Amino acid sequence: MKNFFIIISIFAFVSCADKESFQVIFPEKVFVEFNWCSYEQNKDAEDLGKIFIDYKNFLDPNNFYASYLNPTFQVQTYDFILMESFKNKEVFNSNLQDREGFFYKRWKTNFQQTAKCDELKKQYFYEHTNSSLEAINKTDIEFKFSFCKKLDNVSIDQLIDNLEILKLSNVQNIFILTPEIFNDYYDYLFIISSNKEEVIEENILSNNIGFLINCNLNFNNEDLNQLFFESYPLI
Repeated sequence: MKNFFIIISIFAFVSCADKESFQVIFPEKVFVEFNWCSYEQNKDAEDLGKIFIDYKNFLDPNNFYASYLNPTFQVQTYDFILMESFKNKEVFNSNLQDREGFFYKRWKTNFQQTAKCDELKKQYFYEHTNSSLEAINKTDIEFKFSFCKKLDNVSIDQLIDNLEILKLSNVQNIFILTPEIFNDYYDYLFIISSNKEEVIEENILSNNIGFLINCNLNFNNEDLNQLFFESYPLI
């Protein structure tokens, strides 16, 4: 798993280098930021939840959510992913401009005493199923991440239409994310959400829409079918 996250950090570096341009590719789509983070010494998830109370003092919950993603698989390079989802990229840009305020600076100081995030691994995505922010940040759910490439002449509208028709057992939502900076390794990040007590079918995407996408990708022989996270909304 370590090699896999080294690879995607290359994509993230490109995103970080270009973010100052604030190019908006899909103005109406939910905009998602992922940060790979590690706890400081003697800190844990309980400390993380406490400091996010400050976020409520300067952010509109109708436009912004944050969740803590705890990996359920073994990983050596980080402790958790901080997933921040915004109503659209314009809201994200406004949030960046508001970070000179007192409450944000106080929160940032407390956060840096609790955890540190690798800026070079920060990544940005657009969500295409028109799901609400609340749907992405539900409580008591588990996420499965699947990286996939589309087959020839397949559009994202075809993917969305087929997912809407399917009645998949044990699944609450399937979110389709595209990276802000395109790459040659994958086209889509599918995030499949389910209740924690439910079991998601191992090859659920390949078995149901395998005629549209290829999710059997190979990054340095890493197993990409076991990327499961417990999700804990922070706001």
